Amino acid sequence: MPGKSQLTVRIIDGLAEITRHHDRNIVEKSLLKTVRDLISGDTRLYRVEKNNNNTDFNLLAFAENGQFGSLSDSEKHSAPMTDALEEVLNSGQMLSRPHTASKSPSDTLLYDNIYPAYDAEEQIFAVLIHTGKRSDAAEERLVQGVLTVYANYLILIEKTKRDKLTGLFNRETLNYELNKTLFSSHSSPIHPSSSVPSLPDRRSVANEFAFVGIIDIDHFKGVNDRFGHLFGDEILIIISRLLTEHFSRQEDMVFRYGGEEFVVIIHATNLEGATSIFERLRHKVESHSFPQINDLTISIGFTKTKQQQTTADLLDEADQSLYYAKENGRNRLCYYENLVDEGSIENKKTMHYGEVKLF
Repeated sequence: MPGKSQLTVRIIDGLAEITRHHDRNIVEKSLLKTVRDLISGDTRLYRVEKNNNNTDFNLLAFAENGQFGSLSDSEKHSAPMTDALEEVLNSGQMLSRPHTASKSPSDTLLYDNIYPAYDAEEQIFAVLIHTGKRSDAAEERLVQGVLTVYANYLILIEKTKRDKLTGLFNRETLNYELNKTLFSSHSSPIHPSSSVPSLPDRRSVANEFAFVGIIDIDHFKGVNDRFGHLFGDEILIIISRLLTEHFSRQEDMVFRYGGEEFVVIIHATNLEGATSIFERLRHKVESHSFPQINDLTISIGFTKTKQQQTTADLLDEADQSLYYAKENGRNRLCYYENLVDEGSIENKKTMHYGEVKLF
């Protein structure tokens, strides 16, 4: 390890770099750069996801052979559960084990030093695996301290992204995520390259499309008028919980758009799959037993990301579909391109002639 004064400067610089950004991908790469500057070796950061009785370890970022990278939702790499990882999850403590990829006598000095990271509920949400020499007590405290700063900073970031009433992502976060979604739709699919570590059980959603839906509670004004706004807020909270339960995949996102409207971004391989997801949600709300209300329904309008120029264009297509659903019976689901193809709504496209825009 470097000298004490030099180490202090590196720690301060590293923590400043980690907390300088709001984008999680950049924060995660900054974390690994900080660890690399403090102790030598390769490092990987995995998200811990518990699905029923299974636990998945999905790679978030890596620092290997001087290269740094992070993975988007369109390119997933998973690590298998090992005895060492299971022991860390059960004990909640850092653990060192000989590196499993050792192939020569010189490699026997390499260890996998596995560190857990905790979220606001004191649950392990990530593990950092540093491959190098076996960590001593000072290095363990150092890495664990940097991980704690990283985890606490993520908690602060999450609070700024959330709607206070429902706990869903807020409108500012929606704008950011829609821009990312549009950028991805304008880019070619991500393919594995030599810069991405080779891992078993690679999963990819690169062949899926992003769909954006706007969801509106039918006759919600009547609920507020009849029972009051406090009761209306309770209904919004219940609907938010149903949305969160329904859109539970890591790549799905649910947002409070305003009032009784919500926006969701989902991924599906085709229109039929997306339609089925939204239709199941409509039925889920329709069949739910709400307090003091005999029934409550939602209307949904959705579209597919397909080279729209702006987030406003994307939301406008979903909004037009929602408006048609509400004007034609409510408690129904409408898809933008289907409505355009059948002539139910007009395809609003901007035509450019020189510098003049005609609508």
